[in-house]
Amino acid sequence: MLRAMIVEDELPTLELMERLIRQHPSLELAGAFASPIAALSQFAELKPDVAFLDVEMPKMGGLELADKLLAVDEELQIVFTTAYPGYAVDAFRVNAADYLVKPVLMEDIERVVPRVAKNRRMHAALRLPVAASEPAVRCLGTFETRAADGSLVRWPTRKTEELFAYLLVHPNRLIGKWHLADLLWPDVEESRSLPNLHNTIHRLKRTLKDAGVEAELSHTNEGYLFSMAADCSDLGRLRAFQSNVPRVDGTNASEAESRFRSYQGALFDGKDYAWSAGAASEAEALYGETTRKLVSWYLEQADEAAAKSILKAYLELSPLDEEMVRELLRLHEETEEMIPFLRQYESYERILADELGIEPPAPMKEWAERIRGISNRQRQGDS
Repeated sequence: MLRAMIVEDELPTLELMERLIRQHPSLELAGAFASPIAALSQFAELKPDVAFLDVEMPKMGGLELADKLLAVDEELQIVFTTAYPGYAVDAFRVNAADYLVKPVLMEDIERVVPRVAKNRRMHAALRLPVAASEPAVRCLGTFETRAADGSLVRWPTRKTEELFAYLLVHPNRLIGKWHLADLLWPDVEESRSLPNLHNTIHRLKRTLKDAGVEAELSHTNEGYLFSMAADCSDLGRLRAFQSNVPRVDGTNASEAESRFRSYQGALFDGKDYAWSAGAASEAEALYGETTRKLVSWYLEQADEAAAKSILKAYLELSPLDEEMVRELLRLHEETEEMIPFLRQYESYERILADELGIEPPAPMKEWAERIRGISNRQRQGDS
């Protein structure tokens, strides 16, 4: 049974809609209003599944009312009623389930109810949780979002995806609407950029809802506020781990390994977002901190092999981290692995020359020369 609300300022049409809905076996009348303002004030209490809204009403039209109702309940199904079929384009701007042309007949209600019911079932299915071990959003080394059923989310536009990426990096903070408009459309005049933002916000909310991705996007006169549980993304998990775990020990070593392995490359790798450099640096720094904590833990357990394995994996992605290079060289020397020491040093030396046009610091060069001398003497002794 679907709970239905009617908002229609013409009393004869309102009475007709009431009769039709009461007669339909799959519909229950939750409320009927001649005033959109009255309907909005009682909407949260009535909790309808579907709203039949007249497009043309004084003070607040159906399209504006639909936006306000959806801001309260994004899963509400909207069906517009209109005397003008041309309004269909505007109706689907807010992802209406359907629209009916007046005078509405029972056959119109019978046509639209199955679609509304199907949409409700689909949304309920999409709310099933994703596997607990995998976040819905992966953005470290890639950028992909999975729906509740595990399928890949297909974004309606590139700007919708980029807006989601920006909000994901800046959760739980009010972001000005003009800031977002300038960020996404820097070369578009103001009269066009703000409508572009409103449309993209709506597409984003609809896409996330249809995918069953647990997130909230609310707005004020000043801007937008996005929230998503930290566990829903690999970036959120990495941030939460660094914030909540001052050091790795036996109680969290497994989680530390998971956070370390989740970093597969730069934030949003493959995406050319002009604003993302700072966020990518933050993510890389968090990865480095996780690595340091994990290496310290393995060294406390006297497991040099595991510590070296972590360091080697880290340096594959962050080869210019001098502190980590030094730590791996120190471990190679401590375990008398002269050849691996020299290979690691020479690799670092080449990368510095190729990417930065510089040489390793003088103390490191002297250290490598000393190890090379020891290695040469060992080979001579063996011969």
